[in-house]
Amino acid sequence: MTSTMRLLLLLLLACTIRAFQTTNHLLVQNRPHYALSKRDWRLKDATTTTTILSTDEPVDFTDLMVMDVVLFQRRNTNSPTSIELGSVQENGNIAPLSTWTLESAYTSAINDMMEFVVDEEDLFPGMTSEEINVLSVLDGDVVGYGSRQVGGGKGPGNPHGEESEIIYYVDRAVVEGVYSTGVDDEVLNIDVVVNSNLEHLW
Repeated sequence: MTSTMRLLLLLLLACTIRAFQTTNHLLVQNRPHYALSKRDWRLKDATTTTTILSTDEPVDFTDLMVMDVVLFQRRNTNSPTSIELGSVQENGNIAPLSTWTLESAYTSAINDMMEFVVDEEDLFPGMTSEEINVLSVLDGDVVGYGSRQVGGGKGPGNPHGEESEIIYYVDRAVVEGVYSTGVDDEVLNIDVVVNSNLEHLW
């Protein structure tokens, strides 16, 4: 089975699972207007809903499924108020998500989606429960999936375009959301890794 066929099967499985999921919802309400720039992209609206995340009771890795998109925090970090986006890989570990732009991939009446991929440098072996705490699994209402050819379908790494990678679409309200542990008014923010080398120009 080629990697493209395996990817399509994973995407089909993920969509089927999402249709029946009723737990681990991350509800996003009161969508504000955004004031974004390359240097200051976080929400600029005082009415934003704060989502409480429990750092004392992280999500069990055994409850995760391949392609789940999660919010996680590294156990040994110098930035205790920073959380990250990640996705569950086929080996059961978590790989952080990166993007090449802070602009929207597409919008609809209810979503403003940003696009992410797993940087190949972060892919293997990924991070285990000994390295990170998974704080939340994002609901299908704020997550979408797509695919693209590795390297744009060109170059020595993918000369025939048969290798594909997953694109993860995450609602901007999640990425720029305000989170808290519920303790001492501690505010958590998602750190987004922007790597322009991940963009395909062809």
